[in-house]
Amino acid sequence: MDDGFVARVSRWRAGLLVLGALGFVAAAVFVMQTKGLTDLRALITGWLGALFFGACALVGARQLFRTGPVMEIDARGILWRRWSDERIPWSAIERAEAMSLGRQRFLALWLQDPERYRSAHVLGRVAGANKSMGFGDIALSVSGTDRSFADLAAAFDRYAPDRP
Repeated sequence: MDDGFVARVSRWRAGLLVLGALGFVAAAVFVMQTKGLTDLRALITGWLGALFFGACALVGARQLFRTGPVMEIDARGILWRRWSDERIPWSAIERAEAMSLGRQRFLALWLQDPERYRSAHVLGRVAGANKSMGFGDIALSVSGTDRSFADLAAAFDRYAPDRP
Protein backbone atom coordinates (compact mmCIF):
# COMPACT_ATOMS: atom_id res chain seq x y z
CA MET A 1 0.00 0.00 0.00
CA ASP A 2 1.27 3.47 -0.93
CA ASP A 3 1.00 5.94 1.96
CA GLY A 4 2.41 8.81 -0.10
CA PHE A 5 4.61 11.60 1.18
CA VAL A 6 4.45 12.35 4.91
CA ALA A 7 6.42 15.09 6.67
CA ARG A 8 6.61 15.34 10.46
CA VAL A 9 8.14 17.92 12.78
CA SER A 10 11.88 17.57 13.15
CA ARG A 11 12.42 17.68 16.91
CA TRP A 12 16.08 18.69 16.64
CA ARG A 13 15.28 21.56 14.25
CA ALA A 14 12.50 22.79 16.51
CA GLY A 15 14.89 22.51 19.46
CA LEU A 16 17.50 24.57 17.64
CA LEU A 17 14.85 27.20 16.87
CA VAL A 18 13.94 27.41 20.56
CA LEU A 19 17.58 27.65 21.66
CA GLY A 20 18.41 30.26 19.02
CA ALA A 21 15.34 32.34 19.86
CA LEU A 22 16.12 32.20 23.57
CA GLY A 23 19.67 33.34 22.81
CA PHE A 24 18.28 36.38 20.99
CA VAL A 25 15.90 37.07 23.90
CA ALA A 26 18.91 37.01 26.23
CA ALA A 27 20.79 39.40 23.92
CA ALA A 28 17.79 41.76 23.84
CA VAL A 29 17.55 41.73 27.65
CA PHE A 30 21.30 42.37 27.85
CA VAL A 31 20.92 45.40 25.55
CA MET A 32 18.07 46.73 27.68
CA GLN A 33 20.05 46.33 30.89
CA THR A 34 23.28 47.85 29.62
CA LYS A 35 22.18 50.58 27.21
CA GLY A 36 18.45 50.87 27.83
CA LEU A 37 18.97 52.92 30.96
CA THR A 38 20.48 55.78 28.97
CA ASP A 39 19.29 55.21 25.39
CA LEU A 40 15.57 55.13 24.64
CA ARG A 41 16.19 53.62 21.20
CA ALA A 42 18.12 50.72 22.76
CA LEU A 43 15.32 50.20 25.28
CA ILE A 44 12.65 50.06 22.54
CA THR A 45 14.80 47.81 20.33
CA GLY A 46 15.47 45.51 23.27
CA TRP A 47 11.79 45.19 24.13
CA LEU A 48 10.81 44.56 20.49
CA GLY A 49 13.57 41.96 20.14
CA ALA A 50 12.60 40.22 23.37
CA LEU A 51 8.93 40.10 22.37
CA PHE A 52 9.57 38.93 18.79
CA PHE A 53 12.13 36.26 19.64
CA GLY A 54 10.13 35.21 22.69
CA ALA A 55 7.21 34.55 20.33
CA CYS A 56 9.55 32.56 18.06
CA ALA A 57 10.63 30.48 21.05
CA LEU A 58 6.99 29.76 21.89
CA VAL A 59 6.26 28.68 18.31
CA GLY A 60 9.29 26.38 18.36
CA ALA A 61 8.34 24.97 21.76
CA ARG A 62 4.85 24.26 20.48
CA GLN A 63 6.35 22.35 17.55
CA LEU A 64 8.35 20.19 19.96
CA PHE A 65 5.11 18.73 21.28
CA ARG A 66 3.28 18.41 17.97
CA THR A 67 2.35 14.87 17.04
CA GLY A 68 1.26 13.46 13.72
CA PRO A 69 2.07 14.54 10.19
CA VAL A 70 2.53 18.19 9.25
CA MET A 71 2.11 17.56 5.51
CA GLU A 72 0.73 14.70 3.43
CA ILE A 73 0.79 14.36 -0.33
CA ASP A 74 -0.91 11.44 -2.02
CA ALA A 75 -3.33 10.60 -4.82
CA ARG A 76 -6.11 12.53 -3.04
CA GLY A 77 -4.20 15.83 -2.94
CA ILE A 78 -2.26 17.90 -0.42
CA LEU A 79 -2.91 18.26 3.29
CA TRP A 80 -0.72 20.86 5.00
CA ARG A 81 -1.76 21.27 8.60
CA ARG A 82 0.22 24.50 9.00
CA TRP A 83 -2.20 25.96 6.45
CA SER A 84 -5.47 24.18 7.18
CA ASP A 85 -6.91 20.88 8.33
CA GLU A 86 -8.63 20.49 4.96
CA ARG A 87 -7.07 18.49 2.13
CA ILE A 88 -6.69 20.37 -1.15
CA PRO A 89 -7.64 18.04 -4.00
CA TRP A 90 -5.57 17.98 -7.17
CA SER A 91 -8.55 19.33 -9.12
CA ALA A 92 -8.37 22.58 -7.11
CA ILE A 93 -4.73 23.28 -8.05
CA GLU A 94 -4.34 25.35 -11.19
CA ARG A 95 -0.55 25.36 -11.31
CA ALA A 96 2.56 24.95 -9.17
CA GLU A 97 6.08 26.28 -9.36
CA ALA A 98 9.23 25.67 -7.34
CA MET A 99 10.48 29.00 -6.00
CA SER A 100 12.92 30.36 -3.46
CA LEU A 101 13.50 33.40 -1.31
CA GLY A 102 17.09 33.50 -0.19
CA ARG A 103 17.96 29.96 0.87
CA GLN A 104 14.35 29.06 1.66
CA ARG A 105 12.80 26.87 -1.05
CA PHE A 106 9.09 26.29 -1.38
CA LEU A 107 6.46 25.08 -3.79
CA ALA A 108 4.07 27.87 -4.78
CA LEU A 109 0.51 26.77 -5.57
CA TRP A 110 -2.08 28.73 -7.49
CA LEU A 111 -5.62 27.57 -6.79
CA GLN A 112 -8.66 27.76 -9.04
CA ASP A 113 -10.75 29.09 -6.12
CA PRO A 114 -8.44 30.38 -3.34
CA GLU A 115 -11.39 31.44 -1.15
CA ARG A 116 -12.49 27.81 -0.95
CA TYR A 117 -9.22 26.78 0.74
CA ARG A 118 -8.54 29.60 3.16
CA SER A 119 -6.03 29.14 5.93
CA ALA A 120 -7.19 28.59 9.47
CA HIS A 121 -3.72 29.37 10.85
CA VAL A 122 -1.09 32.10 11.06
CA LEU A 123 0.22 31.40 7.54
CA GLY A 124 -3.06 32.64 6.12
CA ARG A 125 -2.34 36.12 7.50
CA VAL A 126 0.77 36.49 5.35
CA ALA A 127 -0.64 34.74 2.28
CA GLY A 128 -1.73 38.05 0.74
CA ALA A 129 1.79 39.46 1.00
CA ASN A 130 3.23 36.27 -0.51
CA LYS A 131 0.76 36.43 -3.39
CA SER A 132 1.52 40.10 -4.07
CA MET A 133 5.20 39.13 -4.47
CA GLY A 134 4.25 36.46 -7.02
CA PHE A 135 4.48 33.42 -4.74
CA GLY A 136 1.03 31.97 -5.44
CA ASP A 137 -1.95 31.42 -3.17
CA ILE A 138 -0.11 28.95 -0.93
CA ALA A 139 3.65 28.54 -0.49
CA LEU A 140 4.34 24.97 0.71
CA SER A 141 7.47 24.65 2.80
CA VAL A 142 9.05 21.68 4.55
CA SER A 143 10.99 23.99 6.86
CA GLY A 144 11.24 22.48 10.33
CA THR A 145 10.21 19.01 9.18
CA ASP A 146 12.04 15.73 8.71
CA ARG A 147 11.79 15.96 4.91
CA SER A 148 13.68 17.91 2.26
CA PHE A 149 12.44 20.17 -0.50
CA ALA A 150 13.63 17.55 -3.01
CA ASP A 151 11.33 15.02 -1.29
CA LEU A 152 8.43 17.48 -1.55
CA ALA A 153 9.06 18.18 -5.24
CA ALA A 154 9.37 14.48 -6.03
CA ALA A 155 6.10 13.71 -4.25
CA PHE A 156 4.35 16.50 -6.11
CA ASP A 157 5.66 15.20 -9.43
CA ARG A 158 4.63 11.67 -8.53
CA TYR A 159 1.07 12.36 -7.40
CA ALA A 160 -0.07 15.45 -9.30
CA PRO A 161 -2.13 14.43 -12.30
CA ASP A 162 -0.79 15.51 -15.66
CA ARG A 163 -2.18 18.82 -16.81
CA PRO A 164 -2.62 19.82 -20.44
